[in-house]
Amino acid sequence: MKRRAFTLVEIAVSVLLASIIVYALSRLLSKGMETSTKGAAHLTNVQSTAILLSQIEDDVQRAVDLSSMQPGSEEPSAKLGILEIAGNGLSQSSIIYERPPSNRGLIRKHIPTSGTPEEYVYCRELVVLDTKFTRVDLPQNRMGFRVHLKIGTPPKGTEVFEVNRFIYCSNHASNSLVPGWEP
Repeated sequence: MKRRAFTLVEIAVSVLLASIIVYALSRLLSKGMETSTKGAAHLTNVQSTAILLSQIEDDVQRAVDLSSMQPGSEEPSAKLGILEIAGNGLSQSSIIYERPPSNRGLIRKHIPTSGTPEEYVYCRELVVLDTKFTRVDLPQNRMGFRVHLKIGTPPKGTEVFEVNRFIYCSNHASNSLVPGWEP
């Protein structure tokens, strides 16, 4: 009875083919993980920016005083005067948005007329690459606000997400539909 044995060449070829298949599978899996990580980073940017923009939009719509900003001038920070209920009446507070020196997040400062100021950092884990706040004067003395944000993932700001938004200052006296209304 004769038994067929494997030659050294056959073993070498089969090891080579197996290593090529293992290499191809590992590359495929690593690319899949890289794409998944990149997608998760982009989603984090979008979600965090959406939360920040929602807060900015709420504050700008409540704004009654934008006099600290020059019309048409792009500024890295914004100061808004808003009305809020305090005690038995209305009082005017200030909201300030600015970038911290570390460029990690965007600081929102709420400074009431009376009481202690509050500070909160939005997008604290993300790198804020650029912020531009612009007061926009519209026809018929109407007023709006343009916000430009550019946010990236740490540490170097890769996976950039950029957004521009125009917000109408619906609480500002110049935009009121009621003639003679003043805050």
